[in-house]
Amino acid sequence: MSTSSAPRALRQSASSNDEVSIAPAALESSDLVLEVKDFSVDYGWGERAVRAVRNVDLDVHRSQVLGIAGESGSGKSTLVYAVTRLLRSPAVISGGDARLFLDADKNTGSDVRTVDLMRASERELRSIRWSQISIVLQSALNALNPVLRISAEFDEVLKTHRRDMNRHQRRARAVELLELVGLNEDRLARFPHELSGGQRQRIMIALALALDPQLVIMDEPTTALDVVTQREIISELRDLRARFGFAMVFITHDLALLVEIADEIAVMYAGTIVERAPAASLHDAPRHPYTLGLLNSSPPLHGKHHELVGIPGSPPDLAQSLVGCSFRARCPFALERCASETPPLVAIEDGGRMVACWLHDGSATNLPEALRREVSLSKRAAPQPRATKEVGS
Repeated sequence: MSTSSAPRALRQSASSNDEVSIAPAALESSDLVLEVKDFSVDYGWGERAVRAVRNVDLDVHRSQVLGIAGESGSGKSTLVYAVTRLLRSPAVISGGDARLFLDADKNTGSDVRTVDLMRASERELRSIRWSQISIVLQSALNALNPVLRISAEFDEVLKTHRRDMNRHQRRARAVELLELVGLNEDRLARFPHELSGGQRQRIMIALALALDPQLVIMDEPTTALDVVTQREIISELRDLRARFGFAMVFITHDLALLVEIADEIAVMYAGTIVERAPAASLHDAPRHPYTLGLLNSSPPLHGKHHELVGIPGSPPDLAQSLVGCSFRARCPFALERCASETPPLVAIEDGGRMVACWLHDGSATNLPEALRREVSLSKRAAPQPRATKEVGS
């Protein structure tokens, strides 16, 4: 098997000793932080492989919060962990590309540059993780080392990536980061099990911001937290993003929560994106039946209450070959062509809204009322102002 035709996992191994794959970024990409093209991930090999992510296109712009929503097993976490090359065997990146665009380095005077995440060596990946792209994992208790005090967690990150900092400077930086997320210095002496769930999650957020990254990935950071703590963390994340200007990918199954923080939302189902739109537009006027089902099955954080209705049935078996629309068996509005033709993700309205549904191709008649609601201009998501970073590392 040649290197060029091998699956991505084998190509990564073959190029593990290559030189750092950084090149000047194109001018048209200067506003991008992350660009993902035709990305696919499998679990396993051959005919029995589970096609967990299928031909996904995604882009994240500077200072933007992109939300990714969907049921468990829809491919949300698999996508971001594969893009950052954190998935282990039997996961295989079976196709696609991902590029990270870095700001000019004010210390070295270097130009804006691009990192090809699929071709990057392990050495390069280690250099950009935490410093340029960081992740807040789903379970803070499992992510933090149970036998290390919190101070040691901060010290390890700073000692590895900021070798010019001495012990006293690392301590001061850890205290500063805890204050950013509303925690006192005395938490540094604690072990993870001595902290509440909300405190552990705040510490994970502080660790993710320790090196002033350009992109922060939040993998369900509010899961298993009470509603009050969820709102507090969402409020803190909004403030931190506005203050430091980092881009964010926020993953959750809770669309109502996501609307509180995201500028734009991508809805995933069965490994593909089925709808993408500004957060307010998607919340008030969904265009895909699956998005409508997610909204109807979760309670809103504010506004009018409504009766909760679950989505009937179960997601498809991704180990099987999927023909037609993957949501058709659960969709109350399915058409005859949905069984044989796969709808592409296409733009249907001004303002960047995209949907993969035959109901919106222009040929369908009697579009359901729930999928053709209008959104007033005052409710459309406004572009967020470009933030200026105040605190450096």
